[in-house]
Amino acid sequence: MATFPPTEGATRPTEEPPVSTELDRRDPALSGPRLRVLWNADEVRNGVLDLATRIAEAYRDAPVVNLVPVLTGGLHVAAALSAALERIVPGKWLIAPIFASTYAGDGVLERPAIDFPERFDRAIDPLAPVVLVDDLLDTGTTMSALVAMLDARGLAPVRVCVLIDKPQRRATPLQPDFFAFRTVDDCWLVGFGMDSGRRYRGLESICALEDADTE
Repeated sequence: MATFPPTEGATRPTEEPPVSTELDRRDPALSGPRLRVLWNADEVRNGVLDLATRIAEAYRDAPVVNLVPVLTGGLHVAAALSAALERIVPGKWLIAPIFASTYAGDGVLERPAIDFPERFDRAIDPLAPVVLVDDLLDTGTTMSALVAMLDARGLAPVRVCVLIDKPQRRATPLQPDFFAFRTVDDCWLVGFGMDSGRRYRGLESICALEDADTE
């Protein structure tokens, strides 16, 4: 089985990614005092493009790469990322989504629930590397379980790509191989796939929900 070790400068940004330090930024398209914009739509699009560029470089020698979106949260990121990757290197990206969840509600943790669709094994190339794609890495509990399950299926190497690294409540040693942004405080995030009560997933910006309970 072929392996592709990390490419220096490819799995981490060459500069420290933007952090959410501007607390009063507002997107005129968003209404209501509960939402605080951390990264606007243009910054999100540029972050996805940067991820695609680094992933394409990291796997430049791989003829095929499996992209495994973690739904539902990773849907928007995976759609935008796969489109950007196809523009850079067409025809080498296979998509095989899985379903996983850790939160029963805003800030309410439960045991990871992971579901592999019946067609998953037929949707991937078992000899190709795997990139798990999700919206953010928070505690790392679900993502660590996913990596272990894919390893157990004989898929390797497995790397983790998230739009946002949120290390404040990390409960495992897992770190993302690819990420675009990093939070500096423990806020509940919505937009671009992230939700609160199944709402706000479709926002193009990424916002903090001001009154969300993250305890």
